[in-house]
Amino acid sequence: MSRPTENLRTINLGMLGCGVVGGGVVKLLDKHHADFRANGFDLRLTHLAVRDPGKPRGVNLAGVTLTTDPMAVANDPGIDLLVEVMGGNTTAVEAGCAALARGVPLVSANKSGLARSMGRYVEAAAQGGAGIGFEAAAAAHIPIIEVLDRSLACEELSLVKGVINGSTNYILTFMERAGCEYADALKDAAAKGFTEADPTLDVEGIDAAEKLTLLAYKAFGAYVPPEKVHTEGITRVSQVDIRLALELDHRIKLVAAARRGDEGLSLRVHPALVHRGELLADVDSEFNAIILEGPGFKELTFLGKGAGELPTASAVLNDIVKLVQRPQVGTLPGFKRAGAELSLADTANLRLCYFLRMRVDAPQVNDTLSALEAQGLVVLSHAQLEHEGVNFLGVITDVIEESRMMAALPKIGRQDGTGGVQLIRLDKDNYRDIVEREQSTYFGSSIER
Repeated sequence: MSRPTENLRTINLGMLGCGVVGGGVVKLLDKHHADFRANGFDLRLTHLAVRDPGKPRGVNLAGVTLTTDPMAVANDPGIDLLVEVMGGNTTAVEAGCAALARGVPLVSANKSGLARSMGRYVEAAAQGGAGIGFEAAAAAHIPIIEVLDRSLACEELSLVKGVINGSTNYILTFMERAGCEYADALKDAAAKGFTEADPTLDVEGIDAAEKLTLLAYKAFGAYVPPEKVHTEGITRVSQVDIRLALELDHRIKLVAAARRGDEGLSLRVHPALVHRGELLADVDSEFNAIILEGPGFKELTFLGKGAGELPTASAVLNDIVKLVQRPQVGTLPGFKRAGAELSLADTANLRLCYFLRMRVDAPQVNDTLSALEAQGLVVLSHAQLEHEGVNFLGVITDVIEESRMMAALPKIGRQDGTGGVQLIRLDKDNYRDIVEREQSTYFGSSIER
């Protein structure tokens, strides 16, 4: 690091990208200038790579060298730390790894690049002996990477789960409150700037899967690329699903979960019914929440905004400061865990509770419930409602292996008077315990096992 004055270190920053997050970083650098100096260093943005140098950005870039070449910034001998907020899986990865390999610390908000090229970053960081921070890539301003990497480094975590995509959470919240279908909620989210021009990464669960890869890597020391994460989006969630879930005292959320069990590690992203007594059920709009479970502390919950200019930019800035103060300490590879590598669990063997929604002629409801029982599905609770002249039945089943549930679905759809079967998993596999607790409260007895 350069030391132009006797007591004050000047840290020259190179940055790739200056969109919403990058602009926020520039604002915060200016806002906290006096704070940096009070701590013995000065942060100066000296080099910036953007697609269009002539585009007005609403921030002060006086004295900053602008270029369209990210590699030129990453390899410039005048920078002491590289900030990557441009995103992407090609040039951004090449530039970040090039800086690390020559000993320049990296702060990245690029969840996709990190999740899909984790090995390259680890190798480059080791080669150059440089640290890397990526708090902003996991859950914006929720400091979950710091917690997993340091505060809970030796904990034997069993579960990391949460609502980690603000766009889909906003859409599901809007569907519930406005009583509209998915397409209308998506339009509202886009109009308010909660989605990208192409919302596919959000609504299909890909963004959440990439974040889950990063969380699982820090929580369990296991790298599971996003393409191996069981991933489902929210595009098939309907207003009927929302209403039936509420009737059954649940709300629908896009839940990402990495769970360590006897059969290995399971990573899943999918819509889930969350009981209204659980904290995740109360996480609305663009907010995120992450829950950790482990024997040493049982459960920890983190809540905050998971997107936006200043929440994400603030996470970037905090990583910058951390690496300036401790340049050799980064989050990759981090605290290593001894022992055998965790294998991926076979999803067909997972045991879960399920919500089934189907069209059922009103006179056939009891016959349908009996048919479900005949298929080996124990129904713990059910509700029905009429929507646009059609009667719908929603049921919550007891725990069953996923392979058995999938085998039963076609047979359920062939039942007389029944059709359009939709499946959504439950957030927890202990719904029977919830039912028993509620029945005990109201009736003084539990259901028969």
